[in-house]
Amino acid sequence: MSAHSYRRLRIAVGALVLAFCTLAFADVPDWISAPAARIGLWFQFTPSLLSLTQGIGWLSLGCLAVLALTLLVGRVYCSMLCPLGILMDLSAWLAGRTGRNRKLPYKPGKTTIRIAAVAICTVGLALGTAVPLGLLDPYSIFGKIVTATIRPLAGWTNQLISQTGLTQPYDFSPVAWATAGVALGLLALIVITAIFRGRLWCNTACPVGAILGFFSKFSLFRLHISSSQCVACSLCERTCPAQCIDFKNHRIDHSRCIMCLNCVTSCKRNGIHLTTGKLDRGLQSAPTSEPIPHLQSSIHDPLAKPLPRRAILGASLAIPAAALAEKHQGNGPGNGKGRGNASGQGIGGGQAQGHGNGHGNGHDPKYSCSGPNRLTQFNKTPSLPPGAKSLRHFQSHCTACQLCVANCPEQVLRPSITKHGLAGFLQPYQDFEVSFCSFNCSNCSDVCPTGAIQPLTIEDRQHVQTGVAQLFRSRCVVKTEGTSCGACAEHCPTGAVHMVPWKNGLTIPEVDPDLCVGCGGCEFICPVRPDKAIIVVGHTTHQKAKLPELGDQNTVRKIEEEFPF
Repeated sequence: MSAHSYRRLRIAVGALVLAFCTLAFADVPDWISAPAARIGLWFQFTPSLLSLTQGIGWLSLGCLAVLALTLLVGRVYCSMLCPLGILMDLSAWLAGRTGRNRKLPYKPGKTTIRIAAVAICTVGLALGTAVPLGLLDPYSIFGKIVTATIRPLAGWTNQLISQTGLTQPYDFSPVAWATAGVALGLLALIVITAIFRGRLWCNTACPVGAILGFFSKFSLFRLHISSSQCVACSLCERTCPAQCIDFKNHRIDHSRCIMCLNCVTSCKRNGIHLTTGKLDRGLQSAPTSEPIPHLQSSIHDPLAKPLPRRAILGASLAIPAAALAEKHQGNGPGNGKGRGNASGQGIGGGQAQGHGNGHGNGHDPKYSCSGPNRLTQFNKTPSLPPGAKSLRHFQSHCTACQLCVANCPEQVLRPSITKHGLAGFLQPYQDFEVSFCSFNCSNCSDVCPTGAIQPLTIEDRQHVQTGVAQLFRSRCVVKTEGTSCGACAEHCPTGAVHMVPWKNGLTIPEVDPDLCVGCGGCEFICPVRPDKAIIVVGHTTHQKAKLPELGDQNTVRKIEEEFPF
């Protein structure tokens, strides 16, 4: 294959990857299903690596395929398969169409910064948080950008088109301001650096680029500059987005080369070839049969310093090692589950939730029904998505890519600002103010590529207790207004919330915590304001609920009419 044919192939594959990833995160209904999105994203390096450490099927082998490809032909992942890298190339190309000619002279590699990026992500995983990795990983950054920009635009566009009858309207949850701020900030930083410095981000701050850069030094096929054909015109150096070509010394830093072959197509004398051969300290030089006068110069060569291979190899192995160590620290369930005000510490840090009996008025011991420490929908423990297992597991594997948020049919998942603390910044939680978790849905577990949300069947999901409903009768309109309601019981899919006789022929809700799955249907529909009368308090370690036989239909219904009070 010629260099020009390869370039056309790279552009075509990159365009398909960019379009697919954009549609997956924008979640245009009925275009890409949750399983299809996960299959199409299997080659994304970081989520695949995190899945591999948990042994989640063949879909987790994408990272191994990327490593094998890198050892064969170098960092083609960065130029063809990374959506953020493709976005950088698109930004630079659009900027070039304006007539602006960017200058990309050779710059020595920032090896220390690259190792530091991997080390920061590794330390975060070892401490039980994937937030640093989520802020540096290219796949996760791209997901944040699309869900904060393209997704709301797609929603608004659909609303306009649906008025003409050409499409069906669908609802989008509003974008969280913190997510939008982080995403727009990263987008501005990446676009600006791509326009003025090419792949600077990929070769400094990106942990995936650092890991693949180490393995690319040992690739079978590499680019080689022929000193006999080179006339030192510098065209190759000026067109290299990675700034890794030192044309004066006829050297290429293969740890930074992304195999775009821009240098090959720009060379007028065919002086750059794809060859095999030995690496000299990770850098390709001319064969010994063609001496290079520049190497005899007494001028200091910034490339002469060998790369710290042990440090880079250790850093590249540290991310999966940290993830594996986190996995084996234990996420067992709490042992304090019981009636009344019970709490207990579970193995691996799991916190069991206390459940009330009698009238179903179980309360978190930290809070009360009234007063300054009253429990409300705003200060409760948030509920994690079904399949998250525990807060510890979730925080150590979720890179906050927002794919589950985009693919949630009920739009109940929202990125956390402070709900999970700093260790869970931008990681999703269930917001029952805006919706509820469908009893017959496991989309988030189907689409999660990192294993932060474990795969669940519909039947398994119906047995997962993500939290438990707590009822405050003193706030219920049946007691405060003396009128009938029962909205919470009508919208409970398991019968955990049911009505019992009370006064004057009225019935009042009661909660059976053993049947509650924490779906939030009761809290979502409760008309009481400002503090709702029934609140779902999330578990930090998921439990198992006892469910009656309900058939295949979900009994949770949307609001059909306004309440008369």
